[in-house]
Amino acid sequence: MSGKELRELHVESPKEIAAYTPGVTAVNATSGSSPIFSIRGVGLDDYVGTNMGGIGIYLDGVFAPYAALYNGQMLDIENVVVAKGPQGFDMGRSTTGGSVNISSVKPSDKFGGYLDWGYSSYNTSTGKFAVNVPITDKISNRTAFSYTKGDGWQHDLNTNKRYGAQDILAIRNLTKFQIDDKTSALLNIHYTRDRGTPMSPQNTQADAVNGFPVGTIGVSSDAYYNRVNVGQNRVGRNENGGGASLSFERIFDFGVFTSQTAIDLYRRNIYDNYDGESVQVSDYHWNDTYLAQSHDMHLRTNIAKIFHLTVGIYESYDKIDGDYTSSRGFLFDMPEENMTNHFSQQNLSTGVYVNTVTNITHNLDFIASGRFSYDERGFHGGTRDMNGAVTGTPGGTLSYLNTSHNYERFTGRVGLRYTVVPGTYLYGTISNGFKAGTYFAAPVSASQALDYVRPENLIAYEVGVKSSLFKNKLMLEGSLFDYEYHNRQTLFVAEMPGNITSLSLGTISRARTRGGEVSSTIHDVIPNLDLRGSFAYLDAQATSAVNNIGGLPLLSNVNAHSALPFAPRFSWSAVARYGVDISRYRVTLQASYTWKDNMLVALGDPNGQTNKIGSMGLRMEFAPKTSKWSAAVYVDNMLDKHGNVYSFTGSDNSRAQYLQTPRWVGVDLHYNF
Repeated sequence: MSGKELRELHVESPKEIAAYTPGVTAVNATSGSSPIFSIRGVGLDDYVGTNMGGIGIYLDGVFAPYAALYNGQMLDIENVVVAKGPQGFDMGRSTTGGSVNISSVKPSDKFGGYLDWGYSSYNTSTGKFAVNVPITDKISNRTAFSYTKGDGWQHDLNTNKRYGAQDILAIRNLTKFQIDDKTSALLNIHYTRDRGTPMSPQNTQADAVNGFPVGTIGVSSDAYYNRVNVGQNRVGRNENGGGASLSFERIFDFGVFTSQTAIDLYRRNIYDNYDGESVQVSDYHWNDTYLAQSHDMHLRTNIAKIFHLTVGIYESYDKIDGDYTSSRGFLFDMPEENMTNHFSQQNLSTGVYVNTVTNITHNLDFIASGRFSYDERGFHGGTRDMNGAVTGTPGGTLSYLNTSHNYERFTGRVGLRYTVVPGTYLYGTISNGFKAGTYFAAPVSASQALDYVRPENLIAYEVGVKSSLFKNKLMLEGSLFDYEYHNRQTLFVAEMPGNITSLSLGTISRARTRGGEVSSTIHDVIPNLDLRGSFAYLDAQATSAVNNIGGLPLLSNVNAHSALPFAPRFSWSAVARYGVDISRYRVTLQASYTWKDNMLVALGDPNGQTNKIGSMGLRMEFAPKTSKWSAAVYVDNMLDKHGNVYSFTGSDNSRAQYLQTPRWVGVDLHYNF
């Protein structure tokens, strides 16, 4: 998807890309800053923020291991490319599910830029600009800026306070150095700050479960979509961070050498009304600091024009220091009862990779790739009973872990690609990938829930077709795939000591995902009309049963053939765009619709299932044919649907749910200079 398409579809964050990409889902499991990505049912089944997903997110080629690191960075985008299936054979880290590659507009040798201003529902204002300045004939610079400020769309049932407000600023500066005709360097410096007000889930069962009149600590089952009950609980967000990367490229007669070094720092301080109740059943305070450093270098070369080789090495180190506190005083009839996990987690990853494409005949290519990875994971910390309600001793230890694990793995990919006619080819691949082991860092009252979760392994079989016909006026992609998991990492709902229900992380020893996808783009076959559509089918199942995590019983057992989380059986999207010329001006009309089937969000949870989610959007844009400026009006979720996009069982066995963002109406003004 191009940057222009992203703007026309009003895509403002990485997770919104999923709505228009077949087989991709993205949801927020907490108040809004930690999206969970999944491709073909493979992804990250965790809400804590210390876990890395099976999907690699890359910002200008730099791997972002944690969701916090790409907060606010969807500004001044050139394009977004989604690669599916195991990755890590031509850049970055090994992943089981795929990668999302977000590329910003790079500096050029011409002065120019743009200004954007938008105003939309709930008093939301957005200002953006980018300016490209050639400093010398060898140095050029591009600065991009974005700021969004808006009121929250949620209202407290009793206090009428607003939640879900936006206050996010992002800036990025790119400087390109053209050292000589064959050598260049790109310096990327970026910063993000988020001081919005977190959303709160609705809790529709809190009053009934605890024997209170409706509206006392929760909301009724038929409450209006924007009604929540937060009361006097503390809710707020203060996040900020940034980093820098340096990319170096040298062109040789035999190929291209690229080296990229990056470092990012990020700080979160979030108070989250996770349980959706006006009392402290499971309110979270996420207080952590991230450090991520990486270096990737590779050489791409062609030998005799029939052998294409990429060989490279990747290294990264990241560290998280955190205090995660769960406030649960209501469960123990105490004004204050906090369980705090104070921890330090460190991760080291290295890999050597080779990717080859050999032209066997004029129409047939043989693909062979390999990677050796070494990962080391360390965790030091545990949960303390700060007020003594569980242990009887203030500050008593509930769980503790001081350990490290390392893992070595060879992964690979082989395949064939056959060109039927120019622009159309068939392919088939067999590949495998792995996701390193991890730890569950939420405050938990049992050591078993904190323990090491073994690495996830996946074998993927895929066949497909890609076609571009009629001078790129018709593009078609289709695929069939079959994935086999070993030790799939996923969320479970378990029963902890102290009569507490809590999410935790564990593995399914065997699981399987099968499905198919098709997507197409029709450009100007009918004059002035563009059509884009996609459809995906998933059959994702656990093939082995699970009834406990380290001896902790699940709230509901997981049987063989149970559906896997974040794997909607059906999903589809459609976009139609039509342009009409009126004298010196052009009016463009756009209609879009996205739909995803219901899906599980955690196993062993009777409340952990979403609704079927559909959203229709309309946009009308008016601009001169010179494209010097444009003015647009739009409406997202025009039918004002309020489906449940994430739900779960709280610690008091009540049901909490996050609802779909309501109808959103706005105007955009864009000026190019």
